Amino acid sequence: MNSPSHSANEPEGLREDTAHRAAEARYRMLFDYAPEGIVIADPRSYYLDANASMCRMLGYTKDEFIGLHASDIVAPAEVPHIGEALRSLEGESHHHEREWIFTRKDGSTFSAEVTVSQMPDGNYLGIIRDSTERKRHDARLRRLVDSNAQGVMFWNTRGDVTSANGAFLDIIGYGRDDLDAGTIKWTAITPPEYAEADRRALAEVAARSVCTPYEKEFIRRDGSRVAVLIGAASFQDDSDEGVCFVLDLSERKRLEQQLLRAQRMESIGTLAGGIAHDLNNVLTPILLSVELLTEMIDDPEAEQYLATLKTSAEHGSSLVRQVLSFARGVQGHRIAVNPVHLMNELLKILRDTLPKSIDVRFTSPPDLWTVTGDPTQIHQFLLNLCVNARDAMPTGGVLNVTMENTVVDETYSAMHIDAQPGAYVVITVADTGVGMTPDVQDRVFEPFFTTKATGSGTGLGLSTTLAIVKAHGGFIHVYSEPGHGAKFKVYLPANAAECASDQISAEATSLRRGNGEIVLVADDEPGIRAIAQGTLERFGYRVLLASNGAEAVALYAQHAADVSVVLTDMAMPIMDGPATILALKAINPDVKIIASSGLVTDNALAKAMRAGVHHFVPKPYTAETLLRTLHAILNEE
Repeated sequence: MNSPSHSANEPEGLREDTAHRAAEARYRMLFDYAPEGIVIADPRSYYLDANASMCRMLGYTKDEFIGLHASDIVAPAEVPHIGEALRSLEGESHHHEREWIFTRKDGSTFSAEVTVSQMPDGNYLGIIRDSTERKRHDARLRRLVDSNAQGVMFWNTRGDVTSANGAFLDIIGYGRDDLDAGTIKWTAITPPEYAEADRRALAEVAARSVCTPYEKEFIRRDGSRVAVLIGAASFQDDSDEGVCFVLDLSERKRLEQQLLRAQRMESIGTLAGGIAHDLNNVLTPILLSVELLTEMIDDPEAEQYLATLKTSAEHGSSLVRQVLSFARGVQGHRIAVNPVHLMNELLKILRDTLPKSIDVRFTSPPDLWTVTGDPTQIHQFLLNLCVNARDAMPTGGVLNVTMENTVVDETYSAMHIDAQPGAYVVITVADTGVGMTPDVQDRVFEPFFTTKATGSGTGLGLSTTLAIVKAHGGFIHVYSEPGHGAKFKVYLPANAAECASDQISAEATSLRRGNGEIVLVADDEPGIRAIAQGTLERFGYRVLLASNGAEAVALYAQHAADVSVVLTDMAMPIMDGPATILALKAINPDVKIIASSGLVTDNALAKAMRAGVHHFVPKPYTAETLLRTLHAILNEE
C-alpha cells in the first residue's frame, strides 16, 4: 500500500507551510499568466509588483516597472484624478473602477478599464483591461450607424426608443434633445391602425430574432405622417432589446403615385385618341342635322327638342375635348386676351343656367392687365371653376369672381413652388358652399377624383383647369374650410413686364425696415417659416421660429421681454392659432399679434377678432404686405 503524501506523523506547522507554498505558487502562476494586466501598489501608489501582461501593455520590463509611481504611467491629464482614486479606496467600499488613459514607455497612449481593490495587508490590487480595441469597434459601429442614409433606431420591448441616428430623427421630425430626454415612445409615433402589424413583427422577432420587413407609417412630431419600410432584429445577448432599420418611403410613394397617374393618363390618351375621331364623326352630322332641322321646322315644341339635342351633342363634344386636352397636353393659338371680356360673356351663360338661389357677382378694375393665352381655354377653365362652385352650393349661396393686377415678389414666390416673380392677373373664384377637408384639398386636382355621386361628374373639370393654367405659365392656390366655402385663386402671367419691374423696384425702395425688433413666427409649414425669416432678417428684424402654437407659447414665455410682435398662423397642429393667441395674452395681455391664414373668410377673421387680434395678413403674402403690417402694428398707439 502506498503511503499518503503527507505522513500522519508530519508536524502540523510543516503541513501548513507546505499548503501555503502551494497556494502561493498557484497565485503566482495566475498572476504572471493572466491576460489582463495586474499590479500591486502600496497606499502611496508606488508599484510593488506587476505581471507580464501589464509590462507588455506599457513596454517596460518588470524590473523597470517596479518602483514606478501611478503618475509615471498615466497621461498627464489623468494625474489629478489619482488622489480621487486613492480617496475612494480609503472609503467604505475599498474599491475603485474607472477608465484611464495610460502612457507607454515610448510615449504613446491607450485607454483601459481599471478595477482596484484594497487587499488585507493594506496594499492595492489593480486589474487593467486594454479597451482600445473595444473602443475602436464601438467607434466604427457608431460611425456606421450615424453615417447611414437609412434610419437606425434601437428599442426595447417596453416601447422605448433608446437610441437612434440622425436619419431616423429626421424621418420622424424629432430632435436629439427629445431622444436624450426619453420622450420618444414607439406607441406615440405609431398610428393605432398599425399596432397589429407591430405586434405581429414583435412576435416574429421573439420567435426568430428577426422579422420580415413591412410597411407602416410613423406620426411625425408636427402631427403629419410618413410612410416607412421597417425591419427589426433583437440582440443575441438580450432578446428584450434590438435594432430597427427604417427607410423613408415618402419619395418612393410620391414617384409611385406620379407613375400611376402617368400610366393612367397614357391609357386615357390612347383610348381617347382611338375614339375621338369616331365620336367626332358621330357628333358632327348630329349637330349639322340639328341646325338644318331648326331652319326647316316651325313647331315650337319640336324646336325645343332640337335645342335639347343640340345642347347634349355639344356637351358630348366638350367632354371629348376635355379628355384630349388633359391626356395629350393643352395646345392652342395664343393671343393677347382681356379676361374681363371673357368673363362678361360667361356671366350671361351663368345667370341664365345657374339656379336662381346662387347670386353671381363679378368685379374687376378698369385698368386690368391683359394676358397672353388661348381665349377658348381660358373661357373653359373659368367655366369649370364656376361650375365647381355651383356644385358646392346645392342650397344656394354667393359665387363671387374677382380679377385684379398683382406683382409677385420673391417672398411670395418662395411660398409656392410654381410661382415666379413678376406681374400677374389674379382671377379669384369664391363660393360660400360646403367647403373642403384638407384631404379633399390635397386631391382636388387629381384626374377623375370627385366627391360627387357616381354618374354625377367626370372628375376632369379641375384637373383640366390646372393643366390649362400651367400651360399658360400660371399657378393656382386653393383655400377652403369645411362649412365655410372655397376660394380658387388663379395667377396668369400678365403683359406688364415693365410695369412689374418698376413696381418691384419702387416697393423695394419704399419698404419699411426694422430696427432689430424680434418677431416670433409660428407656422407649421417649414417653407413659410424659412422665407418669412429670410425676408424679415433682410429688412432689419430678428426672428424666432416655432412650428406650432405650443412651441410659440414656450418661446414667448422665455423671451417675452424681447419679442416685439408675434406672427401666427391660424391653423396649426397641437395648438391652433386662436388657442395660441389666448395663451400668449394670458402671459402678456398687451402682446402685439398678427394673424395669418391661407383662407381669408369672415369666419377666420371673426376667430382672430374674438381672440383680440386686429392685424391680419393673408397667405401667401408679399414682403410689402408683411412689412407694412409690421410697421403699422409696431407704431400704433
